[in-house]
Amino acid sequence: MIVGVLSIQGDIEEHEETLKKAGYVPKRIKRPEDLEGIDALIIPGGESTTIGKLMKKYNFIEKIRELDIPILGTCAGMVLLSKGTGIDQILLELMDFTVKRNAYGRQVDSFEKEIEFKGLGKIYGVFIRAPVVDKILSDDVEVIARDGDKIVGVKQGKYMALSFHPELSEDGYKVYKYFVENCVKR
Repeated sequence: MIVGVLSIQGDIEEHEETLKKAGYVPKRIKRPEDLEGIDALIIPGGESTTIGKLMKKYNFIEKIRELDIPILGTCAGMVLLSKGTGIDQILLELMDFTVKRNAYGRQVDSFEKEIEFKGLGKIYGVFIRAPVVDKILSDDVEVIARDGDKIVGVKQGKYMALSFHPELSEDGYKVYKYFVENCVKR
């Protein structure tokens, strides 16, 4: 299984290492043509406005929509998969939910804690200027992770979006396995 990691901004190496730990082959995606031949794509954390602008500039948005591949978006990746953020920014708009950006506050408010993840039980979540799901727009969206009353993980068909960084925790590889079993192989 070859899983691409969008490599235009964000924590690319950490995703690659966690993918290897999960038993998958990572591939850096630097140009739209690199998307050919992958089984799934990860859109990493970073700054969603910057990633969106770069995706548009280098024609990733059209190519990703055309290929219709399974996608896991983490943190900024969650924002990019959403239908809206309340501000004008470039989004893929592939999942039926909206987000509140930086819902937990600024960088200094970042934290780590155990959260409840459907099918996995408690896992460790690393939240860095994390978004949260603001509104679910379709019954097709399933909530898969919560931090108390906040929705921090959703899936819809072949797409999965998380507000936290699984690649920065010891048990994050379990999240990738969940993604492959529930979104890629479905």
